[in-house]
Amino acid sequence: MDNEQEFGTTELLVREIMRTDERARNNDKWLTYCVIQRICRWYSKTIYIPYELFEKLPSYETISRVRRRCQNDKGLYPATDPGVIEKRSIREKFVRKWAVTPNAD
Repeated sequence: MDNEQEFGTTELLVREIMRTDERARNNDKWLTYCVIQRICRWYSKTIYIPYELFEKLPSYETISRVRRRCQNDKGLYPATDPGVIEKRSIREKFVRKWAVTPNAD
């Protein structure tokens, strides 16, 4: 699967999960868990995940990026927990500042 396919497929899945599961809008770990569960059900009926199946899973970073794009850029399924909204705002400001600060090394 190429990058375009991976992100497109992941976006469709993330949007569907966030549409139906409010907890997934507020917690990337839960969202990742839901994505992995859904994909495992597509390919297997077992809890054990063979490596061949694991390889088909999108990365945590892809899931997180897709969630941010859906919520921040497209305005879909926004976070509902005020604490999560505040933490994300604080972290975003920190990361922006950190990203442009020269390294002291």
